[in-house]
Amino acid sequence: MNRPILVILIGYIIGIIWGLYFKISIVFFYAIIIGIYILTNIRYKKQKFKIFSIKRYFRYIKLILKINIILTIIISSFISNLIIKFQENKYNNLFKNAQAIETTGIIISNKQEKDYYNRYKIKILDPKVKLYINVNKEIELNYGDKIKLKGEFIEPQIATNYKGFDYKQYLKTLKIYGTIKIEKLEVLEKNQANPILQISNNLFLKIKENIEKTYNKEISGIILGIMLGYTDEIDEQTKEQFSQSNISHVLAVSGMHISYIIILVTNSTQKLLGKRKSKIIASIVLIIYMFIAGAGVSIMRATIMGVISCMSFIVYRKSNTINNIAISGLITLIINPYSIISISFLLTYGGTIGIIFFNQTIEKSIKNIKIRNRKWKYLFLKIQRKCENIIKLASVSISAQIIIAPIMMIFFNTIGFGFLITNLLLGAVIGIIVIGGFAQIIISIFSVQIGTLIADLIEIPIKILLLISKINIGNFKIITPELYQVILYYMVIFIIIYLYKIFHLKYCNQTEQRIKNMVFLIKYKLKPYLFKIKISVIIIILLIIFINQIPKNLKIYFVDVGQGDCTLIITPNNKKILIDGGGSETYDVGKNTLVPYLLDRKIKKLDYIFISHFDQDHVRAEFLV
Repeated sequence: MNRPILVILIGYIIGIIWGLYFKISIVFFYAIIIGIYILTNIRYKKQKFKIFSIKRYFRYIKLILKINIILTIIISSFISNLIIKFQENKYNNLFKNAQAIETTGIIISNKQEKDYYNRYKIKILDPKVKLYINVNKEIELNYGDKIKLKGEFIEPQIATNYKGFDYKQYLKTLKIYGTIKIEKLEVLEKNQANPILQISNNLFLKIKENIEKTYNKEISGIILGIMLGYTDEIDEQTKEQFSQSNISHVLAVSGMHISYIIILVTNSTQKLLGKRKSKIIASIVLIIYMFIAGAGVSIMRATIMGVISCMSFIVYRKSNTINNIAISGLITLIINPYSIISISFLLTYGGTIGIIFFNQTIEKSIKNIKIRNRKWKYLFLKIQRKCENIIKLASVSISAQIIIAPIMMIFFNTIGFGFLITNLLLGAVIGIIVIGGFAQIIISIFSVQIGTLIADLIEIPIKILLLISKINIGNFKIITPELYQVILYYMVIFIIIYLYKIFHLKYCNQTEQRIKNMVFLIKYKLKPYLFKIKISVIIIILLIIFINQIPKNLKIYFVDVGQGDCTLIITPNNKKILIDGGGSETYDVGKNTLVPYLLDRKIKKLDYIFISHFDQDHVRAEFLV
């Protein structure tokens, strides 16, 4: 139990996942854990050594699943399971069968402009839940307005297509229960929101106004995205370019921003206040920055880890990165258990975990590349010394990509191999943009002219960043992988990295030496059967190909493309036929609905497309396969 918070987090995650995806009681899961623990404590009589004996290797499970760890996992998972069950019941029954709603609430967001209405987030006072409200464009509301409203409750739509987008689940990750279409509205009072959040929002609006006045529209949108994670001002085409070039993470506040803030604050205050007090100031600044930037999942993770790092220095304790990320993850999930299914949570924690576990190993493996030719070896070592920072940046990018690649495949059906080039180029300019952006915001408070001068200098690296965003190398659309494939991928990756570390250790403990011996023994035992194994693999592959050629049942799917029709037919001979494709003037059905649906169905190629007639709701879809 060297990391109790990590054990609690594991149990907490188990309880949440069990509550979300399993209808049976979590007691069933407890029974499995207890059963494993009992089996690991059974003493077996000495028997002839078997290399693949499960009983023999139960002791390795016993080293991990000790009684205190089991109890901690059970208690934390039971608590989180109760929480998620309560939340699910609340989401399903709070406004069940409700149509007209009349209530009072406080506006807790700024205006979001839609095509035909403005949207605000509101916290209603009875019951205390958050909702969206859709208001006529003529009505202007402000953050903190207390309003009395009457309107029609619109329950969020669930997924209507196979593996389609579930709007209800998405809103749960934002703690939103649904939407009210306003019929009648009256502003009762001003500035009634939480004082801390009210002040944070006022600061955000002032910074936003400063940036929009200083830069042109395109540049200001990028700056707002990089500095505050606010991407509403960035057009969809630019967002798409950032995504395709694998640098969209710069438009979300992350650990990089937090590191720069800590460095800037401590370096500017430690001579006057001392190192410990400068860390306290840095922690306060981080918390203020988190609230200004909206306290999203990514910035919350980075801020909590940054504050813990500062606090550990203050109390003379060594900061442990794994404990830090465990604490931040636990706090995030306590605030909103549904964060675990949000893309932001998976990407920010996945990328960080990848860096923690793989970065050092990958960096060492790059540096330890052996070249036999003396001339080329000398040249390689010379380049290696000069490009040390590039190697570090490359290893960080590769480490993060190892974990987030399957997530990108599941949610976006993309895999990219150009991330290394774009992220190396990004590393040359992003530091200048972030540091310069902070400096411009702070200096503009005291001197507008100097702030404008800094802004002119920052525009140069931002224009370079926009050029980098247009680099689209090695990106491919792929079919959606199955969950078991993703789990198998992670298992194989962690086993490979773990074995690599063991085989490159100078000194091993008893367990690590046993694992090394076991690997050597497996290789020795399997060597005589290597040819037979190859033949077996080839036969299995041929059998799979043959089975796929066997005629199957006729399958007909009706795809929900909004107003309009779309039908997918898969014949017994595996021919894929699409009849119509849907379409809309304001929404790209082909890109956002139809292509993801086909990839979820494991279809990358259509054999035939039939068009019934040429109305836009039948053929306006944009085919990208």
